[in-house]
Amino acid sequence: MDELRWYHKLLIVLTIIVFLPLIIVGIIIVAISLIFQIPKNKKAYKKSRYYADFRQKFMTSLLYSPEYRFYNSAMRRNLPLKYIKQESNGFEYFIYDNTIYLFPDFEHIDVNEEGKKWLADYDGDWKPFDECYEKLLTKLESPPDYPIKLLVERNMIPPINLYGIDIPDCIFVTWRYETTFENENLPFKMIVPQNSKELYDMMLQTPNLCDNFELSANNEIIVWNLYKNIRINIEVDSHDCCVSICKLLLENIESSITHWHPTIFEIYDEVCNIGKRGNVLVLRSSRRGGSLLYAGSKDECPYSPHKKYLFGKYYYLEVK
Repeated sequence: MDELRWYHKLLIVLTIIVFLPLIIVGIIIVAISLIFQIPKNKKAYKKSRYYADFRQKFMTSLLYSPEYRFYNSAMRRNLPLKYIKQESNGFEYFIYDNTIYLFPDFEHIDVNEEGKKWLADYDGDWKPFDECYEKLLTKLESPPDYPIKLLVERNMIPPINLYGIDIPDCIFVTWRYETTFENENLPFKMIVPQNSKELYDMMLQTPNLCDNFELSANNEIIVWNLYKNIRINIEVDSHDCCVSICKLLLENIESSITHWHPTIFEIYDEVCNIGKRGNVLVLRSSRRGGSLLYAGSKDECPYSPHKKYLFGKYYYLEVK
């Protein structure tokens, strides 16, 4: 490749100089928002069942760990399991239905291009999965009395379609840690939806999901009249998804409240959080725009149904 000419190099330097202040301001804004988020996260952690039972010191990363996410959900759902947190090394696992389940310590798992060797991703450092799994087993204090499975969340496995892929026998794939052992026999967890029609078909198979949704004639938009005078439009594409919440002024006249863009690995979770019975959707709108404050279980919602904002409108929508 030819070397860059001097004026190309100068242009690059000038571009960096022009945009550097904006980049610095952006970094500062993100840092400040993260700092202000810490007290809120710490308060939520202190209210969790995990903290009540284990009294582990707060760390922001803990809130996103498989152990924390699974444990709080499992206790709330009263799953009949035995949960162990070893005193010697803090290693956590649980026994359910005569099977030991371990949590992964890696971020992703994928099969190589030849489709024969599985690799585990540790912050961009890919290592042979077999070695990583054996290392996890060595953390058990005593020899296991039951078969062992590694509980892996679906979004940790990049391939869109897992049919035809030889997944290691030691791996148990679940859609989300918060819903482990719910509807595990349904086939759709093996395929991530790449278009609105595929997501629509998944919604039709999902128990406890409120209906009143339909697919547009061109198969591009899922229209969901979930609440009175509120319409949800969902579009799914392999490169971009969009969830749009609108207020119905007249039958077919919509006024946007807010929208957001989940990935194809997130869109089904968003649908369940929004539309399962017993869940709530909390929104805020103002002249400057709207925002999603919360979607999920009513019992875990940090917002009051009667909260008011001086400027803007507050929506607390419950699925019944």
